[in-house]
Amino acid sequence: MNESLKRRYCLPLAIGDVITSMLSPFTWGRRSHKYQDSLRIPDDFFGINIASSEDERCDDYVLERLRELGIDNVRLGFSYCSFDGPAARFLEKLLSEKFEVTLVVLPPLEMAREMLADKGVQEQWRSFVAEVFSRYAQRVAVFEIGSTPNRKKWSGFHPRSYLQAWEIACEAAKDHAVILAGPNIQDFEPFYNAAILSAMGRLSRAPDIHTNNLFVERVVEPEAYDHRVLGRWATNLLKFNLAKKARILKSLGKRVGCRQFFSTCKFWSTKRLRRWSLYPQDKKVDYLARYLVLAATSGSLGRVYWGPMICGRDGLIDDLAEDYPTIDHSSFYKRVRGDIEDFTVTPAFFALGHVAQRLRNAYCDHAFSDANGISHFAFTGAENEVFHICWCRDGQAYRLDELYSAEQLADAVFTNACGKIVDLPVTINERPLFIDFPRLTGQQLPEHRSAMAGKKADVFYVAQPKVQAFPWKNRHWRGAFTSIAELPSPALGDLLAPDEVVQRAELTVLRDRRNRLWNIAHPLDEKQQLTVKFNRPRGSKRLLYLFKPSKGLRHWNTASRMLHKGISTPLPVAFYERHRFSGVRDSYYICQYIPGAFSSRQVCNAFRQGQKEYRGLDKQQWFDLLTGFICNMHNAGILHRDLSVGNLMLTQDDDGKITPYLIDIGRAKVVKNTLGGRQRILDLMRICYKLDWPDRELLIQCYSQHWGRSFSSYWRLAVKYYDIKQGGKKKLKGKLKKKR
Repeated sequence: MNESLKRRYCLPLAIGDVITSMLSPFTWGRRSHKYQDSLRIPDDFFGINIASSEDERCDDYVLERLRELGIDNVRLGFSYCSFDGPAARFLEKLLSEKFEVTLVVLPPLEMAREMLADKGVQEQWRSFVAEVFSRYAQRVAVFEIGSTPNRKKWSGFHPRSYLQAWEIACEAAKDHAVILAGPNIQDFEPFYNAAILSAMGRLSRAPDIHTNNLFVERVVEPEAYDHRVLGRWATNLLKFNLAKKARILKSLGKRVGCRQFFSTCKFWSTKRLRRWSLYPQDKKVDYLARYLVLAATSGSLGRVYWGPMICGRDGLIDDLAEDYPTIDHSSFYKRVRGDIEDFTVTPAFFALGHVAQRLRNAYCDHAFSDANGISHFAFTGAENEVFHICWCRDGQAYRLDELYSAEQLADAVFTNACGKIVDLPVTINERPLFIDFPRLTGQQLPEHRSAMAGKKADVFYVAQPKVQAFPWKNRHWRGAFTSIAELPSPALGDLLAPDEVVQRAELTVLRDRRNRLWNIAHPLDEKQQLTVKFNRPRGSKRLLYLFKPSKGLRHWNTASRMLHKGISTPLPVAFYERHRFSGVRDSYYICQYIPGAFSSRQVCNAFRQGQKEYRGLDKQQWFDLLTGFICNMHNAGILHRDLSVGNLMLTQDDDGKITPYLIDIGRAKVVKNTLGGRQRILDLMRICYKLDWPDRELLIQCYSQHWGRSFSSYWRLAVKYYDIKQGGKKKLKGKLKKKR
């Protein structure tokens, strides 16, 4: 190892750098988590990561999309293969078009791994960076040296080998007036920033621009506090949100002389978004707009580069390529892989252009972001136009008239994150809403600003392209209702309120025991029916439910989360509960009635009676269909906990297609972590109860194929236990009946 490097970067020194940064007068914990108003967003705040392909037409395509976005700041990867490849050709076009280019100069993965020990690799790197500076020093705005030294698998670098590459690059840069950037740490891992930045300063020179890929995917939502810093117990204590992270990282760079702090790569992967939402492209729009507004008002970031621009998994434009490179795009966005004829612009592309156009040179008059509620930002634009941007955390909603007066709303023009007009919205939800006030010449904030701060909402509101949930309340009841595209109505909550629903004609009474279920005609369409579930806690339940949400709310939340994750259940239409002590008082849950449905009990009974087929499918096909649905439910983090054959309903279309639906979901649980085998068996043992052992074996085998894993022999014990438990219940009920 280089002796100079050994002296200036060793474990004791690295530990000392971290401790010094933590014990500085402005410690990490004291940094504010609040977003900053009274600031102007720079004209050059927005940037994007780009690349081209072997097809030269891709150069012109990307240039045209950049003009469409109105973004001049671009970031381009450049390695040993680039001089004779599309990157050099594309770079010349970018420079001739006067784009401000940040060039990421880095060695190949295999050479980065040997940078510390191999003299030959070091000399090759020295020659490469010298040639890059010689060709582009007067034309490229920023040279970012290396990439993600805290992700060895991606870049090949670890901290010491990265510092070796940095030292060589600094020596080569002495003959050129260049701006150097680094170290491009991935995610929020400030110990790396503290140690590496201090060592960079001791070795030769600190970077002019401190760079970091400030991702927030591990907390999913841009506003969330990071629970992985010191564990969930410290989440609300430390309040490590995007603003606080940016301030800490900026301060670490400032300590060693960095003039600016940039976030150089940020995206939400479509692959990950599919785990959280049925509509990943819509969520990409939401998170992009929310992240950029928060980043711009953090007061610490000088620029944010989104991207990559074109990539099937990570990009704003889908190239329809099925493969993904070995090196993650966060480390090296080498090239576009798909064919130009297949490029498909996604809504997130338009969202980036719209947000950049609105926020560029805008002055932030008011910034508020409640981790448990509303985020609200007021701006005066570059041409003195007044506009607000507001949204809620996922699954939450607030009525606009709870914030704004009727006069304010009457003069407002509403658009979504992509710039499309929204007609007369009722609520603020997880989708950012832009509110323009064309008649105002000066800033005017919401009349009821006190409503912004509040405790975390306990109701989950769906916000999907064709289904929108709204909060509802009157003097005695509170609740929520959904409006669908086919039957839009902001008054549906009033039409189904408890005082109204009990007066509607009962078409069919489905159950009248502990809880009462009956059907009514839909108020907006007499041809459709709704099922009303009246929950009435009695006896010991009143004590047990004293500190629980009402059953109506539990049904609503579970059904809404299932809908959010793409798991079929009858559409939740409304719920109502009392304002106080709702768990022990009457509540209502109203959902869609599905005519012609049959249960999986009928399927199991048919095969127990020896039938070879049922409704055109044999036993293998039925078990494959049912277990596929159940496995998808479990993969989405949903545990039903009462999955008897009677609670798994089915419909069959005229073309023979079978669609499963879950009902009786009051006990269901939605978890954030991946469900393990024992949890999955809790549902499967109930489904197995009506089957004989050969069919049980077949059903578990089908489930295992969908899951991609096998159960241990424990599953048989669980099923036997459930057999004994149910048998005991039946005997006890029989004895009680005889006594009566």
